[in-house]
Amino acid sequence: MGRLLLLCLMVVLIALPNFCLADDDPYIRQLQDLAGQDDGESQFALALLYEYGGQGVAPDPDKAVALFMQAAEAGIPTACLYLGIKYENGSDVVRNLTMAGNWYCCAAQKGWAMAQFFLAELYKKGKGVKKDNLLALAWYGLAEEQDYPGAKEAMMQLTREMSEADREKVDSLRAGIRNSKVDCSKL
Repeated sequence: MGRLLLLCLMVVLIALPNFCLADDDPYIRQLQDLAGQDDGESQFALALLYEYGGQGVAPDPDKAVALFMQAAEAGIPTACLYLGIKYENGSDVVRNLTMAGNWYCCAAQKGWAMAQFFLAELYKKGKGVKKDNLLALAWYGLAEEQDYPGAKEAMMQLTREMSEADREKVDSLRAGIRNSKVDCSKL
């Protein structure tokens, strides 16, 4: 009986840090308060805690996705990118390439090179969006301007397959994307 009690005590001591109440942590309380006041950055930080666990917060994929959504809707580009990746891979959400494209677009139009590259990939392959090599090349070009790995090679490959007139269209498209907001809901 003594060994069983010792074993139970060891399990409790090992598991105890994972059972700390997040509400007792002032950092978590502050994040929750700010997230409740529609602070996008706090929503994103709290989403990451629910995604991976930590600070006494147990992983909770549903809460994480809800908070990523709130943060993305508040305009946090990293939350948009994160949701794009989740929807493209079906990670804790139903796989939906159209939604992935919408969320990538949200981050891409805010200048996130990774999102620009991922969105270009969707356009190049016609996954979740209408296949469009001109738009793919425009988005690759924006990612390449920031030295995103692989963007230059992808651009060179697509450019070889295009006429001079199409290349000029791409330059115009890229300038238009850079100078105006893209309606991501209409991809």
